[in-house]
Amino acid sequence: MRVPGKRLLIAAVVVTLLVAVAGFAVWWRWDGDRQPRVGDVVATMNTAVADAVVAAGENAAVTVSAVVAAAECELGFLRRGRVFTAKADLYTDPGGEESLITTIEQGLTGRYVTRRSDAVAGVRALQADVGPVRLSVRRLSPGWLAVTARSECSAGSVGTGTADPATPGGAAVTSLLATVGTRPAGLTEQRLKCPNGEIVTVSAVSEPVDAGRLATRVNATVPAGARQFAAYDANRVAYRDGPTSVVVAATDDGTAVTAQHTTNC
Repeated sequence: MRVPGKRLLIAAVVVTLLVAVAGFAVWWRWDGDRQPRVGDVVATMNTAVADAVVAAGENAAVTVSAVVAAAECELGFLRRGRVFTAKADLYTDPGGEESLITTIEQGLTGRYVTRRSDAVAGVRALQADVGPVRLSVRRLSPGWLAVTARSECSAGSVGTGTADPATPGGAAVTSLLATVGTRPAGLTEQRLKCPNGEIVTVSAVSEPVDAGRLATRVNATVPAGARQFAAYDANRVAYRDGPTSVVVAATDDGTAVTAQHTTNC
């Protein structure tokens, strides 16, 4: 009589476990569906970056970057997510950072809730909220500002677009790198919509090359009439020729060169 009892007990335990597993699976799916997803805010992030770039006007050379995963975070019970960022880099003359951030703040009207931080090195960073996305504009170094749109902790993933070397942007960065004796190791392209068209940045990192003295080597290619921005002590060349921005810079270790060509709205 004991054996059937044990079998019934085992069967009951198994059924209970199966019900618990099924219930957990249903809850897990429900919990996942209710979590923030980066796909729902990518457009808002890119629009925020584009709005800041447009607000900056012709006072900087510009590059824009794709949405990427910036950091891991806790999304819930046993669930990991990531914080995603979309970025633009603005290159202006050293000393003009505070004025440029103020210009951007004044251009972010309507749906943006803006505020400024205390001054650091004479520059007050800007933060602007739009829905679940936080936009910031801050000084990285003399003449260099970072525009960053940041998501909340989110699930999902994003991709990066490749660029065709035969496009005008691809041909431009290939030509720039040829000036310093190298060629692209790879090309990427980022497109942001704006009220009057698109902002398009084609970026390349070169094959290994001596990255020294870029100003001496690249300045001859700067079009007459273009506005070139002082690099302070950075090894880069940044200029703006109407709606076109070009930035050529050494990598941190000085063993390669980055070239970016941007057409603005």
